Amino acid sequence: MKPVRVLIALRISNETDASTSLERQLQDCMAYVAERQHLGWQVVGVAKDAHISATKSHPFERPQLGEWLNNRAPEFDLLLFWKMDRFVRKVVDMQDMIKWATAHGGKFLVSAKEPVLDMVGPFRHVIIDLFAAIAETEAQNISMRVKSFQSYAKSKDVWAKGKPPYGYESFRDTDGAMRLRVRENQKEAIREMYKRVVAGGEPYSAICDDFNARGIPSPGGERMSNRRKNNGDPLPIWRSRTLTTILRSETILGWKCEEVKVPGKQYGTSQPILTPEGKIRMADPILTDEEWTKLQDEMNGRPSAGRRSTKNTTAYRGVVLCGGCGGNLYLFNPERQQGKPVYRCNKSANRESCGKGYAFRAEKVRETVETMVLGVIGDFPMYERHYVKGSNNAQRLQEIEEYVTGLQRSVRPGGKNSSGFAKKSTEEEIAALYEEHDSLTTEGDKPDRYEYRDTGETFRHMWGRNEGNDAERTRHLLKAGISVRLNPLVKGVSNTIDFGAEVDLGNLSQPFTIH
Repeated sequence: MKPVRVLIALRISNETDASTSLERQLQDCMAYVAERQHLGWQVVGVAKDAHISATKSHPFERPQLGEWLNNRAPEFDLLLFWKMDRFVRKVVDMQDMIKWATAHGGKFLVSAKEPVLDMVGPFRHVIIDLFAAIAETEAQNISMRVKSFQSYAKSKDVWAKGKPPYGYESFRDTDGAMRLRVRENQKEAIREMYKRVVAGGEPYSAICDDFNARGIPSPGGERMSNRRKNNGDPLPIWRSRTLTTILRSETILGWKCEEVKVPGKQYGTSQPILTPEGKIRMADPILTDEEWTKLQDEMNGRPSAGRRSTKNTTAYRGVVLCGGCGGNLYLFNPERQQGKPVYRCNKSANRESCGKGYAFRAEKVRETVETMVLGVIGDFPMYERHYVKGSNNAQRLQEIEEYVTGLQRSVRPGGKNSSGFAKKSTEEEIAALYEEHDSLTTEGDKPDRYEYRDTGETFRHMWGRNEGNDAERTRHLLKAGISVRLNPLVKGVSNTIDFGAEVDLGNLSQPFTIH
């Protein structure tokens, strides 16, 4: 008897859907093959495609199944799938597969859970087309229902889809509807952004660098899936565009907003949804109307990235601070005067007084920073900070124990996997699960944490390596939490080269890092 080489095709849109998990699909398909061993059926491969939509992805485009169909067709005779809707949801896709199967030596398509859907039997094309039409109709009905509900919910104070805006979280209210409420940790981050932009005049990039250094998760970082974290993908970090998008959106005033496309651009802007009754209040505001106005005025007054001048770019901004008010010192280059470039505080640069009016000659500031940094921490080692995802193994251990118990029953005499290929495959799976169980038991639970790894260089090495690159030197000093406060040695004297400096080494409980 000529053997029938079987390829099992598994697919699921969401790997957490236990009712149609890949493991359950595989178990049913393996049992289906075992029942037909007398017909020469034998499994030669399994194509597992998780997080793949059958509506959006043709079988030829799926990572694992596509590889078999496009490059390994001679290696199997029959394609077995769990159910039609796990395989395709469009009539045209099923028709394509039937044509492909016919053109490649008359391969068979079979459903393990729908006995009438079997290309081995008579009237196979009629039956398969019928099932494909039903699957496509159901997919269209689901899409129609979702869009209808979203259209209805758009003008209501309910949250119908997607991730909530930064600063808020969704919850199920007493009437069963999904609504938004303030998320406290994100509210604190937004309040800090507001104060540092409006009161401190800080650059967006400096705030982002600080947030990243302190381990405050960015919106993308908080929403990152466990699958990506487990794969070791790096956490998305704060960027200026992320921060300004949040501060420009009226969602932080509690209004329900939508993204409106900008003509001719790839991106859109967030705008409140307007109804005949006005804006829709979704949750408590994080900023007051007065604070919102101040924030927008401050942001509108700043130069855009496209026209920002780099002529007077301040070296060591955020590191060199005013001894009078503690604010940042900025480089001021009096081009129309005969004076020398100086560093002075932001308030002084805006024709306000910080109460001291200090200004320091630029060339002396650079010399002082280098002398003090290398003199105090020049030989300190530098570290990279790495986020390490913790592990909570108790749940996985329980899953393994329960699953292994079921598998063991199946290989006992009279069980559905008690003989032949199915028994061997099941015993191998049990052995692998035992090994994983032992490993997880030994490892135990570990919390999320940061680990510091020595880069092999000191601050002195970094300083010399970045000769002429003030931006990179500044970045490392900010990451390490180092600041230098300047004070004149003679009271009342401005634009001076006679001043002292105090170095603040930041948080010494952690290594100096360049993360």
